[in-house]
Amino acid sequence: MLRCHVMLISLVLCCAVRGSSQVQQMLAQPTQDSLLKELAAVHPELYLADSSLRIVNIYRAEAMTLLQMTGRPPAEVIDTLVSRVYRPYTKFWKGYLGDEAQFREWAATSLVAPVPSFQAHLVGLLQLKLDSLFTASATWLVRTTGRRPRGTWFIVFGPGWTDMGGFTDGTMVADFTRMAADPTAMEFKLAHELTHMARGASDAQRTDPDSGTVLSRIISEGLASYAAYMYAAGRLTPAQSLGYTEAEWHWALTHERELAAAARPLLSSRSRADITRIAAREVRLLDAGPTAAGYFLGFRMIQAYVAGHGAASWTDAIDMADDTLLLRSKYRF
Repeated sequence: MLRCHVMLISLVLCCAVRGSSQVQQMLAQPTQDSLLKELAAVHPELYLADSSLRIVNIYRAEAMTLLQMTGRPPAEVIDTLVSRVYRPYTKFWKGYLGDEAQFREWAATSLVAPVPSFQAHLVGLLQLKLDSLFTASATWLVRTTGRRPRGTWFIVFGPGWTDMGGFTDGTMVADFTRMAADPTAMEFKLAHELTHMARGASDAQRTDPDSGTVLSRIISEGLASYAAYMYAAGRLTPAQSLGYTEAEWHWALTHERELAAAARPLLSSRSRADITRIAAREVRLLDAGPTAAGYFLGFRMIQAYVAGHGAASWTDAIDMADDTLLLRSKYRF
């Protein structure tokens, strides 16, 4: 009883000094035990879409190691991270970060030392319920299109060289060191990215002579953005599905012929510079226009195809050859 009174007095004094809102924030901070309990409920690996889609939650092993070994010598923590985190997924880490020596150096300087910063990221990531978001997006895509996204996602606290990106073999990485834990934004990103994976798994796409061209990238980004728009079912505007402001969307609509004309000479190019011109978020095809104009042009091509073939026909683009889709959409570049 005495201890309770002392704690109560301390809390009252703390409120007087810091203010009640700060005390509430302090009390709301999750404990190490509660974080470990939440992490234990996360699947180490998740298989979806009839096991065509594999989700590897590397962050789970990272977080559990750091929390369980709080206060242990850094060298011991790093050895354990190598054993639990690096070696089981050596191919991924070599492709994203480097060899074991580079992993050890990064872990020592960026993962082991700033534990409070890491825990802040962890709380946001756990609140996403990422396994549920993946499950919902993959289930919707299979049910709606009849196609399965194929490939592997690695979810990590990494060096922060990207927030979300892909390797040449189709493997995806989501690095939450740089990514904001926004459940709504993540939900629509996953619908977008899983559509890319479904299209990339298509036999027609693997044998398409236009694969790797500017035209292919325009269609791919337009289709994935349209899929996110359909998944949102009214929660996104066309502009938002592209990552545009409404002003950028209306500018692009007003100047659509000019954008299409600027893209026309690039369609057959496989040049990285040309693909960057139409797809990069920091590059404008026309000086006054929005960035990533290829997303807009691809979206409009899918809209044109749907206008002629029915509301559910957008799924045709997953398997259709690029030149065939362009022809059947009657979209004019």
